[in-house]
Amino acid sequence: MESPRLDLRALPVWERPAKVFDAFDNLPPGGTLAVTTDHEPRGLAGRIEQGRRLQVIVDTRRTGEREWVVYLTRTAVDTDAPSPLGVIIRTAVFMTLDDAARERLAADATLLTVRRGQTIVAENTEWPYVGVPFEGVLALSSGNGKARPRIFHQIFPYELFGETELFDEAPAAGRVIALSKVARVLRIPRRSVLEAGIGRPQLLIAIARVSTQRTRDLQQTLATQATLPIIARIAHVLLPYAMPERGLTQAFSPLTHMTQAQIAAAAGTVKEVAARAIAELEARDALRRERGHIRYLDRQRLIDLIKESG
Repeated sequence: MESPRLDLRALPVWERPAKVFDAFDNLPPGGTLAVTTDHEPRGLAGRIEQGRRLQVIVDTRRTGEREWVVYLTRTAVDTDAPSPLGVIIRTAVFMTLDDAARERLAADATLLTVRRGQTIVAENTEWPYVGVPFEGVLALSSGNGKARPRIFHQIFPYELFGETELFDEAPAAGRVIALSKVARVLRIPRRSVLEAGIGRPQLLIAIARVSTQRTRDLQQTLATQATLPIIARIAHVLLPYAMPERGLTQAFSPLTHMTQAQIAAAAGTVKEVAARAIAELEARDALRRERGHIRYLDRQRLIDLIKESG
């Protein structure tokens, strides 16, 4: 049976979570809801995960210009994520595996805890794992200390990293660091993932889809940095941390602890330029700072500023 679909594009951002909750709660265990939205959906997905903790698996896909589809699958049982098996069960790419295959992956996996700024994967080094953060947010960056640091994308809980190296077996193309005060990561040996994919092409297709989506996101990031004014570029960086509520609402962690230098690196600029754009966004009531850090964001104002610039 085809998954039920919900198109949110005609609704104000603050009305969307209630619609999704209503539709999600009508799903049977194992059922999937496909939600279409017209702007970066991590804030919406984060709200659903907060409200239905341990009950939902999220799979987000960019499907066109300003169009995303978020697949929300209702888990059959509540699962405590901090165990290796719990993380694997809650990660979308592993949904196609049976229980025995997931248990084998979990037996080979290890947990890693890192602090803000610590490197998990060093650029141009061998890292024979596929990683899944399940607490905190990571960033894929480059620069290697020899050039201005750049952050190409953030890696949120239950999203994969190391998927490119899984297929081409080359050294890591970028550096993966922790943005959060604390981040916890599941490391699954590359060989174990490939063995699980033998006879289960759906797993490898799902991982390839992650890699393809990352390519699309990178293309969008580069286009944004090349064509939009700095205020819109900073708004793009902040949008994933903005909750789908009316007015100024407390931002997702780790934005509340991110430095202006990190925000600048994600926007492809320098700290001084980012600081001026952040001040302008605050003057336009799109954000509010406390003690030098961004604490509150207005999602709709950020979206409007991006649209005005595009």
